[in-house]
Amino acid sequence: MAQRPLGVTLVAIIAWLSGFLQSLASIIIIFTTGFFSGPAILGWVSLVIGLVTLFVGIGLWRGNPTARTIAAIVFVANIVLEVLGMFNGESLWSALAGSILSIIGLILLYTRRAREYFGR
Repeated sequence: MAQRPLGVTLVAIIAWLSGFLQSLASIIIIFTTGFFSGPAILGWVSLVIGLVTLFVGIGLWRGNPTARTIAAIVFVANIVLEVLGMFNGESLWSALAGSILSIIGLILLYTRRAREYFGR
């Protein structure tokens, strides 16, 4: 397996941080709103997403192609949601700003060195 490119390392670290912070915030919401209230149910869903994000970060770090695919799907979904937001009153500049990290993430995960790292 090729040496992990800096771009993949950055995306993995961002995934870890994002997953950790989302999981932590979710746990706080669950404990402060009651375990099965409306907000707590959203907290549970958010906790699952946060944990998946943590595992995707670990997979990216280790060169797991499935983790790269999941990350790419999330990035594309974010971009699509931002574009759809423009039809809901969001400005072009706001949609671009909201999409920029996803666009950068996609670029970093699909460079020539990243493809070598993930074995493709």
